[in-house]
Amino acid sequence: MVPKVLACELTEKRPGQICRQHARILLTTPLLSRYGGVAQYMHILQPHWHSSVQYFYVGSRADDESALATLWRMAVDSYRFAKSAKQGRYDLVHLNPSIGPKALVRDGILLAVAKAHRKPVLVFAHGWNPAWADKFPKYVRWLFRFVYSRADGFVVLGTEFERRARLLGFSGRIFVESAPVPDEFLEEAANEPETAVCKSTFNILFLARVEADKGIYEALETYQRLKRNYEFVTLTVAGDGTELSAARHYAASRNLKDVSFLGHVKDAAKRNALKKADVYLFPSHHEGLPLSVLEAMAFGLPVITSAVGGLPDFFEDGAMGFITSSRDSDILASLVDRLILDPGLRARIGNFNYLYARAHFSARQIAARLEQIYGFLLKGTDRAFLPTG
Repeated sequence: MVPKVLACELTEKRPGQICRQHARILLTTPLLSRYGGVAQYMHILQPHWHSSVQYFYVGSRADDESALATLWRMAVDSYRFAKSAKQGRYDLVHLNPSIGPKALVRDGILLAVAKAHRKPVLVFAHGWNPAWADKFPKYVRWLFRFVYSRADGFVVLGTEFERRARLLGFSGRIFVESAPVPDEFLEEAANEPETAVCKSTFNILFLARVEADKGIYEALETYQRLKRNYEFVTLTVAGDGTELSAARHYAASRNLKDVSFLGHVKDAAKRNALKKADVYLFPSHHEGLPLSVLEAMAFGLPVITSAVGGLPDFFEDGAMGFITSSRDSDILASLVDRLILDPGLRARIGNFNYLYARAHFSARQIAARLEQIYGFLLKGTDRAFLPTG
């Protein structure tokens, strides 16, 4: 097969025919070594691009970055970005902000720079904190419309975010997309031998940044209620964050036994935590589309989660686990209780989630769909995506 980057050069052109070349994309992302969802999302997709996608690193380089260091870093990043946009001969810019103060300001500047160089721009809004976005003063809403309405397209992780983007004043094309699960997760889950439903313990997993708004304290309270009735129940907390020390103290002060704090886990350690779990508990306050939920599904875990972000768009209550608008620990404990008492239900849900994840969360499929969006935005130009495969 002719390599895609050379196909145009090797095709004889007729007089006046435009040779469509492989498009080149400049994509912004935090350092791939960072813990956040955007970095993880783009890291998972990196091996699956058929096009020429250049990663441009933005965002904090350290957790303890000072305000002065943030301003300096944003200025330097903006200068480097302007230089790349001018000299790199990119055809489209793909920005990846979260809907928060720093990211919106930073990417608003980058969007203006890209437009100054006449580049089409795709904005992929990942995280979205409704409590913050809903408090936009009028002048900020006007500024959002003025800056971000210049984007050629928006990608969001759920129909609720599409609605919110419209309320903020974006009137252009909006695409709703999913999130990817790493290939090795799907492969390892597929090769994992079936285990007996009956176990001596029942392990609840909380896998996320250890922050109050991720639901860590609701998870601990839920576990406390369950432990009163089921001595064999255990809790694993996997993740790092500003509340890790406080969460440890919370568990110790309530004499919660059989609670393991693993800290940040990745790669094999994360997969191992998922393999050892019986249910995934995630009572988060707000999300985009949490990758941890999708990873838990890939490993055949029933999921109990808050109805946040893009989850209500696809999550089937009862079939995938349980989704609730409440974070009350009594309610969450009653949902876990149903899975403890009904191993057959656990097995059916786990099998359903595993099959659903393989069908819908493939990184290869999501990268291909994003490339289709690039092609849609570049339609009519002399750049296009050649057929893949």
